[in-house]
Amino acid sequence: MKLSIIFPVKNQTAKLIQNIKSKAIPYYDSLGLDYEFLIVSDGSDEPNQKAMSLAMKDLPKQVRLVSYQNHLGKGHNVQRGILEASGDYIMFMDADFATDLHALDVILPQIDKYDCFVASRHCAGAQILSKQTCTRRLISWGSRKLIKMKFHFQGLSDTQCGYKLFKAPIAKMLAKKQTCDGFAFDVEYLYILSLNHYSIKEVPVQWSDDPDSSISRPAKTSMAFYKEMKLIKKNKARYLLTAAEKNDIAEAKKTLVGDSYAH
Repeated sequence: MKLSIIFPVKNQTAKLIQNIKSKAIPYYDSLGLDYEFLIVSDGSDEPNQKAMSLAMKDLPKQVRLVSYQNHLGKGHNVQRGILEASGDYIMFMDADFATDLHALDVILPQIDKYDCFVASRHCAGAQILSKQTCTRRLISWGSRKLIKMKFHFQGLSDTQCGYKLFKAPIAKMLAKKQTCDGFAFDVEYLYILSLNHYSIKEVPVQWSDDPDSSISRPAKTSMAFYKEMKLIKKNKARYLLTAAEKNDIAEAKKTLVGDSYAH
């Protein structure tokens, strides 16, 4: 089994490189499976881009850099990573490692049973070890209420935690259907999965807020998020798969390697 891990990043080069060296590589090496890291750096300033290019020289070959200068947002970064990924399973997580790496320990024994795993900070068993600022908690609360009202996702308490894992054929389909470049892309992915009746498993995680991670213009960010959600609802017809598309995905899922993984 090969696992592709995508790290979308903007101006957090030093933190991500340190996290990869000290945490991610030792952890994924310990699992004894084939893996690749895809760093997608879009929208970073020039010093961070240069620092990232230099840092890549000291990282092992399974770490790849996908660099863009379009400044399109986190959703675009994840989309680019998915399209570049070569694993049987594809996941993404934030550069600050806010979600504990060991969430994967819970996922791996059942990795073949669901099409998508969603990390949650708000379901039973989850732990928030350090909280966000009041402003970010208020934005998060408002977003959850609005998402629940508009999309009525069943069994999902947290659509915006930056840690999700998919079977590769599912991830590729989502990236091709994707229209959102910003923060609402998570909602778009889950809406597409729900409309087409793919299975989603919510996983409680340990999560810690990164004090260096902030929304510089919360009002503008929130407005962009709400606009993307309106667009998602309008795009319903685009998201519905044909019988032929579903059949192609089903056939591709049969070829996945490592469904019997046990750690």
